[in-house]
Amino acid sequence: MAGLRIPNAFTRAMLNGHGLLGVIFGAVIYMLCLSGSLIVLVDQLTIWERPEAPAVSDVTPDLLQRVSAEAYRRARSAGVAHDIVINAPSPELPRLDVLAYGDGGEPGGHRDWTADATGRLRDGVDVPWVELVQQLHFNLTVPGALGRYLVGIFGTLLLASLLTGILAHRRILKDAFRLRWGGSKRLTNADLHNRIGVWALPFHLIVSLTGSLLGLSGLIIFGLAMIAFKGDQTRAIASLLGPQASEDGRPAPVPDVTPMLAVIEAETPGARVTQLRLEHVGTAGQQVTISVAAPGHLTRAESYVFSSDAKLKHKAGFTNGNAGMRIYGMLTPLHYGTYGGLPLKIIYAVLGAGLTLIVATGGNIWLARRRDQGRPAPLLERLWTGLLWGQPLALTFAAIGEVAGLARPLPVYWTTTLLVWVAMLAATSEYVTRLLRSTAGAALLMLAGAHVLINGLENRGSIGIDLLWFTLALAMLLPLWRSPSHRLNATVASTQSLEAPVGSAKEQPSVS
Repeated sequence: MAGLRIPNAFTRAMLNGHGLLGVIFGAVIYMLCLSGSLIVLVDQLTIWERPEAPAVSDVTPDLLQRVSAEAYRRARSAGVAHDIVINAPSPELPRLDVLAYGDGGEPGGHRDWTADATGRLRDGVDVPWVELVQQLHFNLTVPGALGRYLVGIFGTLLLASLLTGILAHRRILKDAFRLRWGGSKRLTNADLHNRIGVWALPFHLIVSLTGSLLGLSGLIIFGLAMIAFKGDQTRAIASLLGPQASEDGRPAPVPDVTPMLAVIEAETPGARVTQLRLEHVGTAGQQVTISVAAPGHLTRAESYVFSSDAKLKHKAGFTNGNAGMRIYGMLTPLHYGTYGGLPLKIIYAVLGAGLTLIVATGGNIWLARRRDQGRPAPLLERLWTGLLWGQPLALTFAAIGEVAGLARPLPVYWTTTLLVWVAMLAATSEYVTRLLRSTAGAALLMLAGAHVLINGLENRGSIGIDLLWFTLALAMLLPLWRSPSHRLNATVASTQSLEAPVGSAKEQPSVS
């Protein structure tokens, strides 16, 4: 073994592979942060994608009962009358959506409808672009539990990166307001990385921790079953979700939800119904789960389970249960900012964009440091550039294809993503970054313009999202329209800083 010599080519290949894995890790985190920043505004984006859908501002017990009966009638005709879910309108999303699911062991799938203020059902609202962004954030578009677990694992790695960054930043308070702009690109990236990381640290820790727990919830439940319930996963799930409907298949009428809503109103005055779920509907074993947004509580909803004769069987305890149930109920609201209305969602979107920028600048810093140390990685730099500007471009092209009715978003997104990365593998021009950035900005302008032309200016929610696309487009394009002399000076300054000896005073920022 002492005489064994590892070839230099093998070592270089392993180092390149190590760097590529680092870029892949950063790419996944970047995709999760970017999609998460968008999905915080899921209600507003849903209205933007389908502004023509009927709006329902409020629901009454009578309206819910009529919708339940009509949904059951249609679901029976379609052969999918096993479970019916009614999503009630909210102040952010005034839609009354209905979904019917068949028995998991039988073909037939599901049906969906949307109801108007009179309770009449029409075809469901299809929002494939919003669903794409959701899938990208929930499971990286990987079907099944594997995608969710991957997201949970990467959320845990993001949390670890934040914690190690804090520990590595020895001057975290001293440098809190230091921002060197216009000189070395590496210094600018380092200062942006550190300042945003410090200013929004509580938010970053909360969303990474809750994202990790949400993604790994299935594994956590399995562990709970193994420890607390001696391997009985069904009992573990029931401890969180409450009792399940029985398998008594004898025919029975659709339950009357009016007395159930009266029980909830007496216990929690002012609670707004968010969801009505009829399980094993039309059978003697059916039960009804009603979720409400309880005023004054951080949790997204409290859940009540009723038998078909309106007797309360179970209350989840997200608002007044044990500590574990309360924490479990807080995870989703804390992660997506659903507990403070539109103003809080906007704050979450801005802070999420900051976290996305932290990931982007972190990769820039690492690649610049390699170059400074005489170990440049031009291929990784090009791939990283393709990620930073290719992802906004891919999502925008997917949205344009959907708005214009040209193509489904999912294949457009992945086709654009792969084409950008293939192009970056062969790219040699130093202007490729400017080309990608300008194309992404122009695509956003095209998206906003096409949406206004097709849907008009009647819906204020849609106008707000179109203004968002327009603002993001300007943020991408305006820096590219600087005078050539300004760009030349900036390039010279950046080159001089890169040529400074490693270890010089001006090239030793504290980087977390």
